[in-house]
This record gives sequence, structure tokens and C-alpha cells, in this order.
Amino acid sequence: MDLQRRSLLGKAAAFTALASTGTSRADHQEEPLPEPTPEILTLGRCTFGITRSLVRQMDRLGRGKWLDQQLDWEKIDDSLLEEQLHQQTPTIYMSESELASLENGFQAANQLKQATLFRALFSPRQLYEVMVEFWSNHFSIYHRDGPVVRLKTIDDREVIRPHALGRFRDLLHASSKSPAMLLYLDNHTNVAGTPNENYARELMELHTLGVNGGYTETDVQEVARCFTGWAVASRRNINVGKFQFYPNRHDQGGKTVLGTDIPANGGIRDGEQVVDILAGHPSTAQFICTKLARHFVADQPPASLVDRMARIFQDTDGHIPSLLWEMLNSEEFLSSADEKLKRPVEYMIGALRCTHASLQRQSYASLRQYLFALGQIPFEWVPPDGYPDSAGYWTSTNGMLNRWNFSSSLAGLRLPGISMDYSRLTGDSSRPEDIVDNLSRELLHRDLLTSHRESFIAFLRDDEASSTGLGARPIQDRVPALIGLMLSSPYFQYR
Repeated sequence: MDLQRRSLLGKAAAFTALASTGTSRADHQEEPLPEPTPEILTLGRCTFGITRSLVRQMDRLGRGKWLDQQLDWEKIDDSLLEEQLHQQTPTIYMSESELASLENGFQAANQLKQATLFRALFSPRQLYEVMVEFWSNHFSIYHRDGPVVRLKTIDDREVIRPHALGRFRDLLHASSKSPAMLLYLDNHTNVAGTPNENYARELMELHTLGVNGGYTETDVQEVARCFTGWAVASRRNINVGKFQFYPNRHDQGGKTVLGTDIPANGGIRDGEQVVDILAGHPSTAQFICTKLARHFVADQPPASLVDRMARIFQDTDGHIPSLLWEMLNSEEFLSSADEKLKRPVEYMIGALRCTHASLQRQSYASLRQYLFALGQIPFEWVPPDGYPDSAGYWTSTNGMLNRWNFSSSLAGLRLPGISMDYSRLTGDSSRPEDIVDNLSRELLHRDLLTSHRESFIAFLRDDEASSTGLGARPIQDRVPALIGLMLSSPYFQYR
């Protein structure tokens, strides 16, 4: 290994060591990093990556108006991106019958993954896309589970996306009638006399009340009875792939769920009443607000914040924008800098966004390869609990090395179909100090510690090579490596 490669890996290891402990940066940094401004903190948590144009937009609107605009997502024009997706990923717009007729269902699955990543990367509806990802993970469905390979496309389009910034009750009702969800959690086999409890259990444990939410095994059994007959139309049916209630498979007897009596002969209303009971339950408010605060604020969210959000949840029938507004304007949020490590998708998309990378159609294969190595391909978490949302899961040595490999390959233009303009990031000056300052503004959007800034400058000047008499390489030749180094640093690893 040559001197330059050893030096680069050594410096990268030093910078990424902070992020690999599974705790927040503040817990183990001897000298705290300069904190980002509230505006930059908000952009880091409410988007898939900060860009120069987003910073200008935030400066022009102010933090409050920017949040208002993002929460009113339907008024943000996204037509140009959708036109491109119509051409590149046409299956995401297909009906159930069209999807069923595809010779290869994995074509639909792959195009949904690609569209998901490209929406996160390019959509101006950034907070909306963050919430789409949050709810997709909350109502997690494994994409490779039989017919789900096609039907997850419908779930994404008709369940998650329309309700991502609506009311939780409406989202829960839509999910309960999602063919992809009912097939994934085996409710299509849930019939009177031999009920399948899988969906009933996960509905309470993972979607609403939480494992300690106060339900019993009897409640699981009763909820399963309420959802007998909730299934999916078969290929012999004109409504193939759509939700179907079969009265002849439904348990028409009376039930009791969480102390509430559900009369006999209620038909499909039995399951709908269960959804209403769960959506309004105090344990659901606490569970959902804890997950939101964990995603946006800290791995161990402050109880004070969760309690306030839970009260708003119950007062507003789970109005998601109201919950986000309370959380994002709270003191707990504003004091949570560097408490959230980026998960792989956030890290990869953020690196592409801040470097203004240009992508060709074939670039998706490169992104998928690295997401596979990093362990977070959309919709491919096998159990129904969704990808973990705490740093401890993502900070193995191998995981951090793969992040470094990606940032190094991206900055070195070694990813097929992906390019970038270095001069757009470094500016016109050839002075190492100016290049480092320009890159830190473009990539990191925060001040550097003096010692870190000096280290970056020394790396750019190739001081180590000069001291050995081997001769330093031209500064511009070292810019790609410096970009990779900055993207591997804790300044960029945390959001």
C-alpha cells in the first residue's frame, strides 16, 4: 500500500472512529464539534440531504415558513420528477391487474425501489419523502414475499404516500385493507373457526399499541376473529389484487377487544371498529410519538417531548403535521445536534445531494450494490418491525468501512453513471485554505474545529509526502480524496 493510501485510510479511520461507537457524538468527543444552526439542524433532519439551494431557500423563507411550506406538500410542484419517473419506472403507476399480468414481478419491485431512491434524491417535497420513508418502515412489508413483489407498489401509492402527512387513523385504516399487508402477514388465511393471529398480533404490537401497550393474548385472539374474511381478490376475480371482504369466511359472533364489546353480525365493520379503537388508544399515541421522536430527535427520546406529542396526538386524532410542528419547534429538538446517526439510505442520498452528483439511468445498479453492502435496500427488511432507527445497529466496523468505500468511490468518480463537478464544490481559488473552507460549506454546512480544519489543509497540501522527500502531488489531484474524507467524518455522519 502506497504512502498516500496509508495516510488517507489512517485519517479516515481517525475521523470515523467517533461514529463507530454506537453512541451520540456528544458522548465521546473530547472537544465538542461546533453545533449547526437551528436552520441547518432542521434541514439535516427534515430532508435526505442539505444542498446549497435548500440553504438559500431556508434563508429566504425563514425556518417557520420553510416548515409550513414543506408540511403543505401537495402545493409543491413535483411534476418534472414524476414525468421522468413515468419514463424510467412505468410500473409504479400500473393498476393491480396490469401488475398481475407482468411476466416478471421483480420488474415492479426493482422499479419501485429505484423510484423511491430517486424521489428521496430529487423531490422538492423533502419532508414529505422523509415521512413516506418513516411510515413505510413503520408499516414494514418485505418486498420479496410472493405476490407482495407486485402489490407493494399499490401499498406505496395508495396507502403510504396519500396519508404520510395526514391523520394516523386514516393511514391505519388504509393499511388494514392493503392487499400487500394482508398477504405479508397472512390474513388472507384468517377464516372463521381457524383464525390466523399473525396480522392481529402485529397490528397491536408493531403498528399501534406497542409490545407493552396493555393488550392480552385474549385481545390478540379477539382481534383475529374481527379480521376473519379480510383478504385479497384472486386471479379468478375481476378485482384481482384488490382488497376483498368475504362474509362467508367471517366469524359473525360477538367479540370483546380491549374492554369494548363488538356486537355479533357486524361483518366488515368488526375490523373497522378495531382500527378505530386502536387509533384512539392512549398507548398508540405514546408508541407512535416515541417512534417519531426517536427518528427526528434522539435514539432515546426525551419523555417530556413524547408526553406533549402524545397529548396532541389524542387531541387532533393523530394529525401528523401537528405532531411534527410541536416536535420540530421544541427545545428538545433544537438542542439535539449530532444525536442521530444517518442510516445508510440517508447517508448515501445525502452524499449524492450535497455533491450535486449527476446520475444516469444505469447509476441505480451502483447505488443498489452499495445499499446491499450497507444493509438497507428499501423494503427488504425481512421481519415486520422495520429497519432499526438507532445508531447501535449501524455502527459495526464493517458498516463504517462500507460507508468510507462508498464516499471514496463517489468522490473518485468510480461509480458507473455518476459524475460531479469538482469546481462547483471547491470554488475558483487554488489555495488549500480556501478549498477546505469551500468544501466544508458545501458538504458539511457547519464550522470546523480549528484542529480539524488544519488537518484537512495539511492533507490537501500533502504535508506528509513532502516531509519524507517523496514530493507532494498537485493539490487538485487530492481534492477527490479530501471530499471522501469529509464525507466519512462525524461532521457528515450525523444528521
